[in-house]
Parts: sequence; C-alpha cells; structure tokens
Amino acid sequence: MDQATDLAIQGTNTSSITSKRSLERLGYLDSCHIPGVTEQDSPCMFKYVVPKPTRRSPVINRAYYQRTESIRILIEGWIEECENLGLDECAIINIGCGFDPTFFRLKTLRKDKQSNTKLKYVDIDYPTLIVERLYTVRNQDTLFNLLPEDPSKDDVGEFVSDTYSCLGIDLRNLDLLNKGLEQAGIFKSHSERMPILVVSEVVLAYMEPNESDAVIKFFAGYPEATFILHEQCIPTFDPNDEEQNLHPFASTMFKHFERTMTPLKTLREYQSLQDHCDRFQEFGWTTCDILNMNLFTDLIIMPTELDHQRICQLEPFDEYDELFWIGSYYFIAVATTGPGEDSSVPTRSPDVLRHIELRTKLQDPRTLSEMHVNQTCYTHITTSITQAPTPRIPSVDIQWTKQNPFPSLDINRKGHTISILGDEAYVFGGFGLDATDHQEDQRIFQARGQQTRLGTTLRLHLTSGSLETSLQEDGPKPRMYHSAATTLDGSAVYLYGGRDGPTKVHNDVWRFTAQDGWDPLWRARVTEEGDSSVPKGLFKHTADMVTIAGREMMVVFGGRLESGEANNQVWAFDIEEGYWGHFPWRQHDQREAFQGIFSHSSVVIKGQHGEDDSLIVIGGIRGSDEKVLNKVWRVTLNVNGDDNDELQCWVEAREIDVKAISSGEPLKPRFGHTSVSVGSDRIWILGGVSSPGLLQWQETLIELRLDAGTFQHLQPPSIKELVMVGHATAVDQERNRLIGVGGGGTCFGFGAWWDTHGWALQL
Repeated sequence: MDQATDLAIQGTNTSSITSKRSLERLGYLDSCHIPGVTEQDSPCMFKYVVPKPTRRSPVINRAYYQRTESIRILIEGWIEECENLGLDECAIINIGCGFDPTFFRLKTLRKDKQSNTKLKYVDIDYPTLIVERLYTVRNQDTLFNLLPEDPSKDDVGEFVSDTYSCLGIDLRNLDLLNKGLEQAGIFKSHSERMPILVVSEVVLAYMEPNESDAVIKFFAGYPEATFILHEQCIPTFDPNDEEQNLHPFASTMFKHFERTMTPLKTLREYQSLQDHCDRFQEFGWTTCDILNMNLFTDLIIMPTELDHQRICQLEPFDEYDELFWIGSYYFIAVATTGPGEDSSVPTRSPDVLRHIELRTKLQDPRTLSEMHVNQTCYTHITTSITQAPTPRIPSVDIQWTKQNPFPSLDINRKGHTISILGDEAYVFGGFGLDATDHQEDQRIFQARGQQTRLGTTLRLHLTSGSLETSLQEDGPKPRMYHSAATTLDGSAVYLYGGRDGPTKVHNDVWRFTAQDGWDPLWRARVTEEGDSSVPKGLFKHTADMVTIAGREMMVVFGGRLESGEANNQVWAFDIEEGYWGHFPWRQHDQREAFQGIFSHSSVVIKGQHGEDDSLIVIGGIRGSDEKVLNKVWRVTLNVNGDDNDELQCWVEAREIDVKAISSGEPLKPRFGHTSVSVGSDRIWILGGVSSPGLLQWQETLIELRLDAGTFQHLQPPSIKELVMVGHATAVDQERNRLIGVGGGGTCFGFGAWWDTHGWALQL
C-alpha cells in the first residue's frame, strides 16, 4: 500500500467521526436521552473531538446510528458479561480507532459503578493519526482529565498505562503489534487467559486480503478472544454467475472507494457473509455469527415501535430504499476463540450474544421464519443448527418487445408517474435531472446537489418512440412520489398529492388531457369546495380508478403525511361530481383497524357478476415500526343506501395467503415496487427493495395468481442492470405490452445509479 493510499485511508476517520458527532448533536444516541442529561453534558464525548459539527443528511445519520449503536451495545454487553462472570480483569483492543472516544465514555460511565472487574483499554491506529489523536486529547480538558495518572510512557505519539494505552502501530507489522500489546499488559499466555475484545470498525476492508487475514489469525492466538467486525459485504445478487454478481449499488460503491483512493481490497476476496464466516473458521475462530445491519437493527437496535418512533421524531426521513440497501451491504460479525457452545470444556469466556439476548433469537426457527432470514442476511459457525438450502421457486421466461422502445430517451428520474392516453405516454414529475446533463458514464451521476424535484411533463410516442419535454407554467408544482390515475375511458389523467420539500406535501388534484394539458380550474374546484372534506396531503400513496356503486372514483390508499406518519385512512374522489368521500374502516370482532402503510403498490381487480371492483394491495412499509411487509390484501369499498337515504360508506381488507408454486415459500418483503394487472387473476410485481436481505435479480419480477394463491418468478433476459426502484410502469393495451420508464437510487453518498432508458415486456 503506497503512502498516498495510507493518507487517504486515515482521512476516512474525519468523515466517520464527523458523522457520529452529527448523531450526538441531533439526539440519536441513547445517552442524549437520559432524563436530565442534555446534549452538552452527554457522555458520548464526540463533541470533544469534533469541535465544529456538520449536520449530515438524514440517511447518513440513520446508517451511522445503526453502526454506532451496534458497536456500543456489543462493547457494553461484553463488559457486563465479564462482570457477571466475576472476572478479575478484561481488555478491549480497538484497532483502527481514529478519534473514537469510547474509552473516555466508558470511564465516565464506570466512575460511580461498583465493579470488581478491571478494564484495560487499548486504542491502535497509524502512528501519524495517533499523534493527532493524543494532541487533541491533551488539549481538551475533559478528555485530558480522564487520562490515567502515572503512565509508564507518555510522549507525542504514545501513551501507555495500566488501564489505558494509545499506540501508533501499523497493523501490517504484527511483531510490533504483539510487542505493543505486551507493553500494555495484554499477553497471549494460555495460563493467564484474560478475555480480550477486539473491535474493528471498517478497518480490515482497506487492507490487502493476506494482510487482513494475518490480523484475524493473529488475534485467534488469544485463548479467550472475541472479535467484533463491522464492514462491507457483497450480498449474492446472482447465485448462478459469480462473474456478474454485482448489484448496481455494489458497482457504485466499489467505484466510489476507488475514486477516493481507498479501495476495498479485502472485499474483492471476501464478498458474501458466508465468505467472511468461512474466513474466521479457517483462521482459528471457534464460533462466528454474522448478521447484516438490517437484521441486527430489527433484532437489537430498534426492536420495538417505540424505538422507531423516537428516531422518526428527530428529523424528516424518507430515503428508505437507500437505508435498506446500506443495511444489506454492511454487517456485524461476532467471533470467539473460546470453546464452542456444544463443548463440554469449562469456560468463563464471555458470550456477548447471549448477554444481549441475541443468541436466543437466532436459535428460534419461528423468529427467523417470520423475519424472512436466510443466508444472505445471517450465517454462523456452529454444529447445533443447520441451515436448509433455500428452496427453488419456479420461474417463467418472458421477453422484451423492444429492450429500448424509446431510442432517444435519456433521463435521470425517480418517484415520477407514467400514464397512457391513446398512442402516447405521459411522464410527470419525480426527482432527478432533466435530460440535459450527459456524463461520461451516463448511469453514474455524482453531484447530488444538482438533483431536484421536477415539474416537467415528458411525452413519449408509443409507436415511433419519439419524445418531447414540456413545462406548463400554470401546471402542477414540481413534486415527487405523487399519484396519477387514468379514467376508465382513457380520456384523462388525475394527479394527486406528492411532496416538494421533505415536509412540503401537496393535497391538490389536477386533471390532464392530451388536448388541453393540465387543468388548473379543476384543481380550484376541488380545493375551494367548502362543503366537502378533503384528505391531507400525501406522498408514497397509491391511487386507482375504481367503480363503486356504479360511480367512477379515484381511490387513494396509504401514503405518508406531512408529519411523516403513515396514513391509514381511505379516500375516494368522485370523478363526475368532483368531491372527496371518506371511507372508514369496518372492524370485525374488535380487531384493530388497518395500520397505515406506504411505498406499497395497488391494482384494480374488476368485479364479476355485478360486484364492485376491489383493490389488491401489495407489500410496502408499515409506518408504526418501519417494517417491510410481504403481505397481500384484497380491499373492498362499500356503499349502502340510495339518493333518499344517508349513504353509509366503509372499507374492509382481507389478507390473501400467497405461497410459491411447488416450494410453498412466502413472498419476500418488498417496497418501492410497482404492480400491474395482466389478466383476471394475474398480477405482475416489478422491482422494489427488500429487507432484511437483498432482492436477487431472479426475484425482481413476480407473477401473482390470485385464485390459486400462488406466485412464480418472471425472468426476462438482461435485467441485471435495471434497478427498478422509484420507476413507473403502465400497461399498453393496444400493443399488448408493459412499459417502464426511469428509476434509480442514491448509494449512501457513493453516487447515484439511474435506469436511463425505457423498456417494454411482452404480455
């Protein structure tokens, strides 16, 4: 590794510690919520090493909260387990520590605690970075006063004492590492068997594979060692093609780190969770449990509704696709060298997973099944539990009609809508760029600041493939995650809702026709109607044209309110009369009302034999606990009474049990997808994001059979480069095809990936 790369890697400390300071300042960290403790008095200590805070974006705050809290829970749980075992002493070794102030936080928290277990703490990083760290500590009174007195060594680049040591050591020099640890009072002697905890937070990934292997093997030489590893992984995207196993997020992530001169060298060798697990086993570790961050968050960091509600109140947040992608690509590993859980050898080795009650959850088949856990989000070394291979779900080959039906289309847009009127499709709004910026690699766009909410309308000709972009001055304001529903006769489109800024949500209704464009008078009729109640502004909802009691209505389901809460009310807009009606939920047997969801999909199923239409609602995110759902509901809206009686309106939902053909596997949870009806009981589900694991490319497209309650995968050729998140789809009945336009995602500040061209699938 050259000097420039070393310096670039050291620079990642600044980014990381600044992000953690952002958490502390905004109140994410638990210690900021101790009754009577203000942010200024918080024992988190980040404020002392980052004197000039910078507010990070909400998604970076969320991801760093999960990262920071997971390390905190494991460290404190390990110490408590040592104390519960009555151990005389234990040691924590933080490799690649940067400016992490964990030692000072622990010392503050343990001041008034009566503990008989002596804690040694060692911080290790590049010598030049340790010089900077010690300079900061010595010039900050609070930190300086927490340093142990009478150190055996105290100079510019090194501090050694009986309870705390700060060592400048290059991890590639294992002889120097061993010497430094012995100097700090930590030996590999099997006679002493002092438990040690090694913490490595995004450190080994920057090393050459053989160098990071040597570090893992080195610490396996300690008889009672626990290793906490947090870094990146590459979830399996295509299990049948190792050469083309990269999801667009992974490709973008690799390019980012290479561009910043901090390439993820070890990650090229060890990609999946199983690769990392096998690695620990090969180099002498007895046990190893690895969970991706989505699963660890669900089980430990934010397991309750109250946990989610507390975080949601801190700042507006809506980048769920990005957050769950990040959670699929980062993991927590906990490995130990002590006797395994099935061993009869007596041990006093601390089991932190047992202490934080994670091991019990991971050994409960029902919990794993309910949370849709497989080897892409959890794996382990053990002999007591065997993981069955994932059953194969049948698939059907389908074909593109034209892989690029719009040859001149080149857009960077997501969160938009597409509607078909005659021989033309109209794309409105969304977030991204108008087709004016052309990049060297048009799929990758770096400058997030130039992306914005769009107010343009893009007209696509369905036969010639030509297009034109227009902006109507008196049309709808720029917005994203709105809805657009086409009337049953195909003459007009009704647009509702969407958001502009993070908390600026619209509740207007617009009518669009090919002849007259956007109709602002129709909007005025709706919003100025004094006698009718109207829904609050919504985004990430769905809207469908449904026939109810012989009347055509636009039914609005789910979505998010301006407050960020999920909407559980159902509204219907009467197309002929131009007013809103509210349909309350009918509860049976005192069951709770339907909980609010968003980022779901919905399609209309036509009523048979005089029955009213119904909605099929699929997936989404439940607002109360931000859980990604795999559920399918049939929603019916009912009206009783006639013109002489007061009408009674209500809505009911019945869950449909859906299993894979042959294997009986349940649907994977997903959100951010679209769905379309392609027959009386056939629905195609397209794209989306899953959790806790990543959607593999074979799972991107699904055909749902309602009457049979089954599903199977759809596999067109060459689909891997499509993100299919935040895209828009519509059925072109005239040409018997499904068309899709746009979509993409931002990859944690690494860059953005766009589906820049349209596509069409044969029905």
